[in-house]
Amino acid sequence: MLPTRSVFRASLSSPCRSWVLGLTAGLVGIAPAAATENPLISFAAALAEAQVQVEGGQAEPLAPAVAAELAPQAGDLFAQLVPVEPAADDAPDHTGREAAVLAWSEADSLLEERYRIGDERRVLEVGRGDTLLGLLLAQDEIDRPTAHAAVTALETVFDPRRLRPGQEITLGFDHQGTTSTFAGIEVMPDVETVAVANWDAAAEGFTAQTVGIALETRRTAAAGTITRSLSADANDAGVPHGVLSSIIRAYSFDVDFQRDIHPDDAFGLMWEQDFNPDGTLARQGDVLFATLTLGDRTMPIYRFETDDGLIDYFDPDGVSVRRQLLRTPLDGARLSSGFGMRRHPILGYNRMHRGTDFAAPTGTPIYAAGNGVIDRIGTNGGYGKYIRIRHNSQLSTAYAHLSRYAQGLSRGDRVEQEQVIGYVGSTGQSTGPHLHYEVLIDGTQVNPMSIDLPTGQTLEGTELAQFEEWRDELDRQYAALAGVPQVVVVPEN
Repeated sequence: MLPTRSVFRASLSSPCRSWVLGLTAGLVGIAPAAATENPLISFAAALAEAQVQVEGGQAEPLAPAVAAELAPQAGDLFAQLVPVEPAADDAPDHTGREAAVLAWSEADSLLEERYRIGDERRVLEVGRGDTLLGLLLAQDEIDRPTAHAAVTALETVFDPRRLRPGQEITLGFDHQGTTSTFAGIEVMPDVETVAVANWDAAAEGFTAQTVGIALETRRTAAAGTITRSLSADANDAGVPHGVLSSIIRAYSFDVDFQRDIHPDDAFGLMWEQDFNPDGTLARQGDVLFATLTLGDRTMPIYRFETDDGLIDYFDPDGVSVRRQLLRTPLDGARLSSGFGMRRHPILGYNRMHRGTDFAAPTGTPIYAAGNGVIDRIGTNGGYGKYIRIRHNSQLSTAYAHLSRYAQGLSRGDRVEQEQVIGYVGSTGQSTGPHLHYEVLIDGTQVNPMSIDLPTGQTLEGTELAQFEEWRDELDRQYAALAGVPQVVVVPEN
């Protein structure tokens, strides 16, 4: 059994202890540069410098031949000075290693300065309120002029104000005994780029550049049956939340996710993932294919780029799934009140409810239902914080009870479909956080769930032929990845 440090110190006289410390310090590679008043420990430092292989600032064992020569001596002396229980005949002899470990502990306590050799990469995580300059100055090895010089150089390729809590930065150091030099800094503005500021000895200063990262794109697929909810079952199948949200938005032109989804309905999707050179996942990519089976209706959609650069989802016949308006202008909401007569929860009497309410947590992003211009933004009586968007001369949409507006929006601004315009709240006459959503035709509210909206683009000619070839290829890949029967598209007569 390994003796404790206190037992080891009490068991050795000062001269013998110094000899063991010096010898075994060499075994484990410590270099107690500050303890030069002890010649035996100084010898250990010289031995470590000369014969220990060091990498990354961490001491490694001596070469096998040197260790084989020194270990028995340290082990024998240790066994003589510190009684231990006899080991079984077939038990490995650890006395040399034990002496080395104890000697490391003792010799390390004598150091007044850290002793390191080699290169170090130190990863720091940005916290709330942190600045790049402050993080550098918090490191013992970096003085203020050096920190300023590094930040100034990095600013030529990266704005440090873009750092966000949770983001990582990497610092480089060159350690030579008790002297350490700050070698540079790395920041990743995005998963495909590294901004670097390194010390350039020839230039006698820091120089900066950006370096691209070659990502590998792979495709993956998931499929499942809905037993609880689309969100829960998709999560169980390994679908990331952001991937599922993008598909919900694509289907939200045609599907009411509160009323149209039932147990035993099914889903499937195939999306891209980008991987770093070391094989770690860098980011989730685009969804290329998705399918929903709602009762006896199967609805596959395909991501396709048209000749004029439009990227959208199309049904098997080449018709865009996009409509003029979203039916559900936010993600993950629960339909809490529909269009029609109801008993008002605050006023206490029956009155016409001229919109649709979606319950969602405070702060949930709200999207513009379609392209248009903001013609009203501000507090509007019982509606609380309110936005109205004019989409054309007849069609408008309204959004009420917001907690706050998207930054920078004002009356007259043009917005695009699915642009975030505000966030769910409970302002005005409201019993809890939700979005009150209205669709108005010629100034009169209509039921958003029953309005017949115009369809989007329909592919034709050569472009349709290109889409059909792409569609068939995605069907084959999805079937292979998800292990499901291939989607068969039956042309209409």
